[in-house]
Amino acid sequence: MNNDENNDMFYLQVEIWGVCGSCRFLPVLHTGDFRFNDEMARTFAMQDCCIHTLILDTTYCNPQYNFPKQESVVQFVIEAIQAESFNQKTLFLIGSYTIGKERLFLEVAHVLRKKIYVTAAKLRLLECLELSVEDMQWLTSNEHESHIHVVPMWTIASFKRLKQLSHQYSERFSLIVAFSPTGWAFSKGKKSAGRRWQQGTIIRYEVPYSEHCSFEELKEFVKLISAVEIIPSVNNEGAESRNDMLALLLS
Repeated sequence: MNNDENNDMFYLQVEIWGVCGSCRFLPVLHTGDFRFNDEMARTFAMQDCCIHTLILDTTYCNPQYNFPKQESVVQFVIEAIQAESFNQKTLFLIGSYTIGKERLFLEVAHVLRKKIYVTAAKLRLLECLELSVEDMQWLTSNEHESHIHVVPMWTIASFKRLKQLSHQYSERFSLIVAFSPTGWAFSKGKKSAGRRWQQGTIIRYEVPYSEHCSFEELKEFVKLISAVEIIPSVNNEGAESRNDMLALLLS
């Protein structure tokens, strides 16, 4: 086992074909959740590295999931909050997973110069992500300091659940505006970065915000990397599903 201290690289040399001293490295790129963008394309173009095997996050490997760029969806949410802020007693809710959607609510905070409420447990978790001091200053665990709250996705999944929340906050707020950010909200043929529904004093937006690549982004990334082998890491149930996804990506 050798260690290149400058690059923190570890590798094990194994004798192959019985030829002493022979060694071959096959670079493997394993992606997690990511969004392919122009900056990433420029970075890869400058790297002198040929990827042999690409293990790819294929969550949205289907032409129907060609949702907007992440930046467009973030801007949609920001503008929607601005448009709905005419009522000073409006509570804004942004859905989040245990980990995920951080960029969305942090961008909202930065652009609108508003603090974002998260629970104490959520704040401790975000501290583990080593966010910048600039990011952390916009977060508070005191719900009275903010009218923009980060909540679990399940709490805003339906108007029924939102009505329960409205009763909980009825003394402070007279209107609730909730944002459900997920790529599954995207509908083929719909060019909008979000959809709006209202029932009484509750407004619910579905916005196709995702940390996973859209279908077109996946295709662009695969074309750029030009790996010898591609292994789908999501929805890969065997040879048939794998081959179907590869056919879509390489078409």
